[in-house]
Amino acid sequence: MPAAAAGVLIVGGGLAGGLLALELASRGARVLVLDPQPGVLAPSATAWSYGVIPGWPLAAGASRCWRALQRRHGDLGWRPVRARLLGAPAAPALLARLGVLPLAQVDAAVLLRRLPAVLAAAGVQLLPAAALRLEPAASGWCVALADGSRLQADQVVLAAGAACRSLWPSLPPTLQRSWAGVLQLPGSPRPALQLPGRFSRLALERRSAALHAPAWVVDGGLVPRSGDALLGQLSWIAPAADLQAAAAGPEPALAEAWLRDALAGADPALAAALRHGNGVYRQVAVAFCRDGQPLATAVDGAPGLWVFSGFSGGFAQVPLLAPQLAAAITDSAAG
Repeated sequence: MPAAAAGVLIVGGGLAGGLLALELASRGARVLVLDPQPGVLAPSATAWSYGVIPGWPLAAGASRCWRALQRRHGDLGWRPVRARLLGAPAAPALLARLGVLPLAQVDAAVLLRRLPAVLAAAGVQLLPAAALRLEPAASGWCVALADGSRLQADQVVLAAGAACRSLWPSLPPTLQRSWAGVLQLPGSPRPALQLPGRFSRLALERRSAALHAPAWVVDGGLVPRSGDALLGQLSWIAPAADLQAAAAGPEPALAEAWLRDALAGADPALAAALRHGNGVYRQVAVAFCRDGQPLATAVDGAPGLWVFSGFSGGFAQVPLLAPQLAAAITDSAAG
């Protein structure tokens, strides 16, 4: 017999799963979060994200949410910063002329390190385990784990990024998988934050449905964090019909060469950081939605199953959407 787990079981303890768990707990839900390596910079989209939140009005609400979260739970890595823009900036005219943009950044290393203690203090149970498959049960859901055990929950939320579809293949087709690569540089000396004025990754995601062969782009950037810095961002997408290529991703050594070559010919500051910092290449699978609208909703035809994934700007989108999804989940349970 499966053991009773919780009212709500969240698969994935990164940015999406962690913030959603805090919102659900604040509404009185019994929550269990599954994460294979909680608190560790594991190979995940959260771990190797820039964590940048634009400072103009469009994303001001996200920073308000982060400030409220930090007042409630302590430091989660959010802080206001200023960035030097690279290339043609998509920013207000005065700031564009100056080449400097006020914004905010969430240090993913701090966030992931702090989340286990924050979740525990909020009454959320955190289980270091990996989910293999989901099965509808007579009441709720049964989740099979990699260690052979099973858990039962009234409701399940898929917040595992690119792994969501492997757990429930019939998720909406707009949810797709890409691969991201960055260079992790030593953290000393601490570099200045530098960002592209426009991320070409977003345009590649929007045209991904028309791809007939794998395509990739490189966005320049130099982002300091606690203990390290991230340099550059390679985004690689295979045609949606090529499931094997999408699952495997680009060959890491080749993708690293693409990233290094692009950075070497980019902005002089990035080329200098590449020469002096060298860096370790990190590559992870990432979930995105082709239409730019992340999934924060119930899964059709599967009562009690929810999905929270597909973010193009997760550190701005997740804190705004987590309270809305938490309300929908708890209202569903109450009804």
